[in-house]
Amino acid sequence: MTIALALLLTAAAPEAAAAAPQISEPDPKSMTQKEIRAFNAALDRKHPYYIRCVSSTEIGTLSKRVYSCRTNRQWALADKTGNQNARDTVEAMTSKATNTN
Repeated sequence: MTIALALLLTAAAPEAAAAAPQISEPDPKSMTQKEIRAFNAALDRKHPYYIRCVSSTEIGTLSKRVYSCRTNRQWALADKTGNQNARDTVEAMTSKATNTN
């Protein structure tokens, strides 16, 4: 019985994958907040194309906010790049400090 159920589930999986619409990666910078909400409504929060927006206070003012919107994939790439740049900087500084003797 369990083998038949497993075979049934594996046979249905490709059909479900084929029925799912193909989503191309959006450009969050050209989208309005309303368009972003509509786009995100069909996606899971962990999906690579789910758009997250972060607000920060603009320098020099207490009330004006600046929004930065990117997909989860773009945020992960930015984090990876920033961390690698920090590692490279620390490595360059430590190697210069030891070579000055």
